[in-house]
Amino acid sequence: MPSTQNTFPSRDAHRAWLAEQAALPQGFRVGTTRFEFTPKEAPKPSKMTLTLIALDRPTPDFAAVFTKNAFPGAPVIVGRKRLAEPKLGAILINNKISNVCAPGGVEASQTLCAAAAARLGLAPTEVLPCSTGVIGWGLPVEAMIPALPQAVATLAAGSILPAAEGIVTTDLYPKIRRADLAGGSIVGSAKGAGMIEPSLATMLVYVLTDLAVPRDQLRAILSRVAGETFNRI
Repeated sequence: MPSTQNTFPSRDAHRAWLAEQAALPQGFRVGTTRFEFTPKEAPKPSKMTLTLIALDRPTPDFAAVFTKNAFPGAPVIVGRKRLAEPKLGAILINNKISNVCAPGGVEASQTLCAAAAARLGLAPTEVLPCSTGVIGWGLPVEAMIPALPQAVATLAAGSILPAAEGIVTTDLYPKIRRADLAGGSIVGSAKGAGMIEPSLATMLVYVLTDLAVPRDQLRAILSRVAGETFNRI
């Protein structure tokens, strides 16, 4: 199983190696929960994972880049607006359903952000929504909101590995990288994408750091690096 230049004899060995890279920077917590629901579009039981990445306190120093697709999913529409907000305190991620081209998608994302914010003591605009999975299906909001308390209850400062595993869809394995630097650390996790054009498309990537980087500088760095890496694929 490849991982950069490393190979591993088994999935368990690879997971153990990932766990060693997965320590969260200071000030971050991760929580997940998995629950069963029945999609309206395909009336048979299915399972969804909700993942929360939360800060100990909201920060003004956050950055994001999104697909340049003219017809993005509802989470991207909401996420673009979040860039104008003064602070961000959490990211709410679901797999299984992408909330793309679904009626009422923006309202569903906003409702879930508000519900998560209430549990975390945040303003609704301090929560960034992300969804990945089947295109065209609506989010099962009525099943997701009751699952939020468990996701909040599992928030822990140890590892990003639960989040990396929670966001996978058709991925063969989770992806994590970490760098320790003077003054802090950086840890990143990504969901592999069947589509990455135009500019990230359906890909989800999260980079967390406790390094003190001002908002404008952070956004300039992220935009430049994304342009030199993901957006060249």
